[in-house]
Amino acid sequence: MLLRKAHLSFLAILALIALRVVVGWHFFMEGTDKVQKGGFSSTGFLSAAKGPLSRTFQSMVPDFDGSVRLDEEKMKKAYETFASEAGALYTFAEDQTAEAATIVSATRKRLSSVYKEWKPQIEEYKNGISRVANLENDPMRSNVSSMRKQRDEIEGKWKGLAKPALNDIDWINQEFETAINRLATEAQTDNGKRVANFRLPGSPPIDVKLIDKIIPIFDMCVGILLIVGLLTPLAGLAAGIFLASVVLTQFPGSYGSQPTYYQAIEMVSCFFLAFSDAGRYAGLDFIPWSFWNRNSQTIVESRV
Repeated sequence: MLLRKAHLSFLAILALIALRVVVGWHFFMEGTDKVQKGGFSSTGFLSAAKGPLSRTFQSMVPDFDGSVRLDEEKMKKAYETFASEAGALYTFAEDQTAEAATIVSATRKRLSSVYKEWKPQIEEYKNGISRVANLENDPMRSNVSSMRKQRDEIEGKWKGLAKPALNDIDWINQEFETAINRLATEAQTDNGKRVANFRLPGSPPIDVKLIDKIIPIFDMCVGILLIVGLLTPLAGLAAGIFLASVVLTQFPGSYGSQPTYYQAIEMVSCFFLAFSDAGRYAGLDFIPWSFWNRNSQTIVESRV
């Protein structure tokens, strides 16, 4: 026996339309807000992940533990590599290549001064890597709340040692990337379509920089599709999966995790919209849905 779809009352249909539009409007405004304000970054959010999947999310942050940025030789080599790659991308002339070399030299000197300024803290931080790793692998410190709190305090103080130096290095990296890109002419960048991005050695293929570019566009696209009721199942499913990943960054029940009630509620709403044909009520999904039903009915009648 075939299951029949339940018939919704007029008020239920109005509520379903309202839910679709409100959720869509929220996604659209989140996306536009990120674009208008600029500088959106999910680094802090991913870095603060808790629970069994925390390492997976933190791995999306390039050099999460700072080991690459605190290695002077690796960073100096990375500057040379980036200048060479940018030169190849933009097809630098001889004078541009020479100027790029000057920028690399100046940046390496700035980097050396940072290592000298924060040398004691950096050395102490490097020496503490093995200690923190042992604490993380200790089951007692992970399962007993009082011991877990002590472990987090030790880890917090350890991370604080390198934070000033890493902040300085991040600022230097940003200015270095900008300086190299400014050497390119408008023609070489194809009116801004080509941009060289400085990546730390060992960065994952999908890292926070790529994620930060995608999320605002994703939010706006999902929002528009839900508001107009177009491809609602696809948009709702994509939004639900995205919100599920947000909830999992703060794995429910994990020590130190932050509440994600709002995201969980909207996640369930998105899945409901995806599987309830919400787009065919006052939405553009009504057009293909009506066409499909009409064709299906014609096929059935022809067979009878």
